[in-house]
Amino acid sequence: MMSERNIRVVHLMRGLPSCGKSYTAQRLCAEGGLICETDEYFYTQVGDDTQRYDFHKDLLPEARHWNLERFKRAVDTGVSPIIVDRGNGRNQESREYARYAVDRGYRVRLKEPESEWWQEIRVLLKYKHVTTEILYYWADRLAEMSKENHRVPTSTIRNWMDHWKHDLTVDDILKSQQE
Repeated sequence: MMSERNIRVVHLMRGLPSCGKSYTAQRLCAEGGLICETDEYFYTQVGDDTQRYDFHKDLLPEARHWNLERFKRAVDTGVSPIIVDRGNGRNQESREYARYAVDRGYRVRLKEPESEWWQEIRVLLKYKHVTTEILYYWADRLAEMSKENHRVPTSTIRNWMDHWKHDLTVDDILKSQQE
């Protein structure tokens, strides 16, 4: 039996924009490992200023492919932990990350941000059938907070809130059909 130290781990970050996923990912990776973030493509592979987020919607499929390939190389070389810093839900993209890791002996865990505001939002999401008004207020705030870097519109955040599954598991991701 492997000791806990020898277990290779992939953390799938899960949460809404501007809730602290990247901060938590950096903390998880503080002593080594790799963070795979699709948004990094728009810093390092687009434009000539690595400090500027040069998002182009038409490049999103290419950015996703670039990040998945980085992830696969890290898994294939045994890097641990690997943190996949994106929304991660029941979709084909999340399933690809999880399946690739599981098939190669990694333990896959869902990890949410640790910020105070995420703790409040996650409870509101659990009871969204009665908290929609407050959640939509948070969507406005998160959109405003994301203006500095990722510029996610309120309508997108509200859509993610509307489709949020509070009790999602890695098994749900592995078994999900394309949605």
